[in-house]
Amino acid sequence: MRRISSHVLACALFGLGLSLPSREARADEAMSDDLHGYYRSEKTIAYTFLGLGAASAGAGVYLTQRPEAFSRGLGGSLVALGGLQALGAAFYAFQVDAQRSRYEAQLARDPASFKRDEGDHIQGTTSRFVVYRTAEVALALAGAGVAAYGFAANKDVWKGIGVGVASQAFVFFVIDSFGVARAHDYEERVRRFQPAVSMHKGGASLSWEGRF
Repeated sequence: MRRISSHVLACALFGLGLSLPSREARADEAMSDDLHGYYRSEKTIAYTFLGLGAASAGAGVYLTQRPEAFSRGLGGSLVALGGLQALGAAFYAFQVDAQRSRYEAQLARDPASFKRDEGDHIQGTTSRFVVYRTAEVALALAGAGVAAYGFAANKDVWKGIGVGVASQAFVFFVIDSFGVARAHDYEERVRRFQPAVSMHKGGASLSWEGRF
């Protein structure tokens, strides 16, 4: 069967005001849904971390006012890690909005460049999860070690610090386990995405191919 030039066919249809439904166009729509779903989930996770961090810091402030040494040690670790967690989550929530807007616009304007840029971006994200999870495990083990020292030496402050650090690191690790699975799934969807139409600045270039 003869192969028809996609550029000629698409331009002819454009001039007639017609649209040609295609598998590639449907792929663009599916990719848009995947993009919205991924960044919506990331925003939810950011607010979850923000809420947990603020709650931990608030509880820590209360505990530091208690007379018991264990409570003061636990409270200090909750204030430190919870406060850092809340600040980091607040920054990430704003970052997610900027990333979503950027890639939404790029997908609508130039799907091919979206696949390239978002592919690189999400690959970097999944790679960084290795660092995050390693740090979380190390922090949990360090906290457990501090707690073990506190119990062995019967020092309540160190018990509290160790328990607080280990428990928060464990919570971070569990939440990030869901995050890394979601990021890998989205990465695979971006990798399999087959762009349809590319619009380039300075002129429209419609590309569509078919076999007849």
